[in-house]
Amino acid sequence: MPWTTGTIGTAAGLPGAVEAQVDPAWQPWLDLLDVALEEGGGRAWSSAVVPPDDRPEGAPMLHGAVVRIDGNRAKRLLRRLGEMSGVHAGADVDPSAAIRAAASRDARALEHMAGRSNASVDAFTAVALVAAMPLLMAAAKALDARAANVWQRGYCPVCGSWPSLAELRGLERERRLRCGCCGSDWPLPPLRCVFCRELDHEKLGALQPEGEEQLRRVETCETCRGYLKSVATYGALSTRTLVLLDLTTVPLDLVARERGYTRPARPGWAPVIEAGS
Repeated sequence: MPWTTGTIGTAAGLPGAVEAQVDPAWQPWLDLLDVALEEGGGRAWSSAVVPPDDRPEGAPMLHGAVVRIDGNRAKRLLRRLGEMSGVHAGADVDPSAAIRAAASRDARALEHMAGRSNASVDAFTAVALVAAMPLLMAAAKALDARAANVWQRGYCPVCGSWPSLAELRGLERERRLRCGCCGSDWPLPPLRCVFCRELDHEKLGALQPEGEEQLRRVETCETCRGYLKSVATYGALSTRTLVLLDLTTVPLDLVARERGYTRPARPGWAPVIEAGS
């Protein structure tokens, strides 16, 4: 299939700048995010992750890492998030274990914990993922910048998640992938599918909003039918701005899905994490 350029409505129907008003329905999520960012902004989690000496080819930094989580801090964080969201961890759910399960994308463990918490799996998982952000951000800060810059895979070099979006950064429009879970930032050449590594330009395309072709678009792949949003930026976005931009560009997700493109349900690599004493 030749390279195609689609049209996504009009500029008037799309979100504007990053500061655009967010749908009020998303505000509770942003409130939880702010708690996680506040928690992760200090040094309390800086020594929580001990990377392994060796790991398999292609494994993210967290794979095989030893994670030492302060139980009292984890308990306070989950309690605060529970008070805000109405999703409370059960009395017999170990908060540190919940954070580790979220960081490693252990769906079975999270489902079990949700049942013990009398909460839906989706709601419990969402809150646990937010609670894991301080840990994941601490791991991202520990990653050597040189290691990130030579990483040539579509999933995050720290936690194995697929990128939330791609930044086309600066005047050179360098393609930088961004993880919305830990904030990691790594390059991947253009005309390469993030999900299946397709290189054939005839199978790679883009859906572009009319009037904003240079600002944002949806990268598509006919091989795996995956898609990724990309936006033009002057520099690296903060983690909060990254999440906010992801939310304000939901219309791009809707159009991509209407045209049969999807994003993988599983992470690129679910890391195995060891509990530290």
